[in-house]
Amino acid sequence: MQISNEWFAGVVETDSGKVIERCRLYLDKVRLSEKFGERVEMQWLLHGDSQGMPTDTEAEVIDRFMELACDALEKSETAVLTAIYTGAKQVRYLFYATTAQALANRLQPLLNVSQSLPLRMGAVEDPEWKEYIETIARHAINRGE
Repeated sequence: MQISNEWFAGVVETDSGKVIERCRLYLDKVRLSEKFGERVEMQWLLHGDSQGMPTDTEAEVIDRFMELACDALEKSETAVLTAIYTGAKQVRYLFYATTAQALANRLQPLLNVSQSLPLRMGAVEDPEWKEYIETIARHAINRGE
């Protein structure tokens, strides 16, 4: 399945500070395939810098792991990364997966060889991709102002 690698970025103010929000564009073909019906969030808790962003060391570990994870998940058509939220002492990755269990099974070999990681995961059913559509709409509206 061909997956777009075009992204947009914006900054969102939260009660905990600024968050950089990146969202993948042009995923309608993937979304409409109805193959990926569960939204899975992976959340990295950070020590972070004074602005709530990852330190250089944290960013290096996160980026290395997530590059391997995304490659494994997307090549196997187990899940698609749709958004990344960075700030407020955390990094959140949103995936749409065939199932959360399939995603966890695909990541297990990577987790077994890695150091202990401050990761939390949760999943909900979202076959209509409501979260993704809301994020795209929010930024489309903001760009028109």
